[in-house]
Amino acid sequence: MAVAGCSPKTPSTVTPQVTVYFCKVGTDALVPTPFSVDKSLEGSRLENALVAQLLAGPAVPTSTVVQFPTGTSANVELSGDLATVDLNGPITKAYRGGASDEVGLFKSLTYTVTSVTGIARVQVTLAGRKMPTLPGGEFEIDEPLTRETFAQ
Repeated sequence: MAVAGCSPKTPSTVTPQVTVYFCKVGTDALVPTPFSVDKSLEGSRLENALVAQLLAGPAVPTSTVVQFPTGTSANVELSGDLATVDLNGPITKAYRGGASDEVGLFKSLTYTVTSVTGIARVQVTLAGRKMPTLPGGEFEIDEPLTRETFAQ
């Protein structure tokens, strides 16, 4: 007997959505931006895809969000609830973006990486080395960052 309005369940064809967080210039306000990802991505492959999207910037170019310097790249490795994000390229040379935008970079990175279930902390390294700050920067990155780091 068929029931009106019911149909057999079909496999989900919905593409998974993830959130990349950008930070507004001169503020600490986050701009959550949804992106679709391949449903086969998980673990460090998913984290690398998220960080690559963050580094690429928003789909529509804008000067209202803080962006990593063009040419910056990253590799993400996971260990338990810790994601180590190794940044390379121009960001490792000298930072001249100002203190609030520097905080915005790391806030957007931390919120993006910790948006994945199971990841709570982000350790930033520069070209494979743990550093106290960015060259020319002020924000301390020698300890793992959490969302609570930015709750002030």
